[in-house]
Amino acid sequence: MIVRLIVFVAIFFIGWWLYRQFVAFKRSQSPAEAKKQDSPKKDESQESMVRCEECKTFTPRSHAIHDQEARPFCSAEHLKAFNQKH
Repeated sequence: MIVRLIVFVAIFFIGWWLYRQFVAFKRSQSPAEAKKQDSPKKDESQESMVRCEECKTFTPRSHAIHDQEARPFCSAEHLKAFNQKH
């Protein structure tokens, strides 16, 4: 019984080691493909973020409200508050 368990564990570890060697071999064969998969792709859904001049939170550029000097704000209330202070 113990001998069967030892043989089973040994076969499992040998199989696991062979699998790891195979994966490492495949990665070394195609480094260009691996780099392409690892690098994030910038698609249209990603847009730049701008920081509100009043509360310093970040807002997507398409949602920001800009004043005459092109300063971004997250809302019309913050634009008014900033203009009243300055």
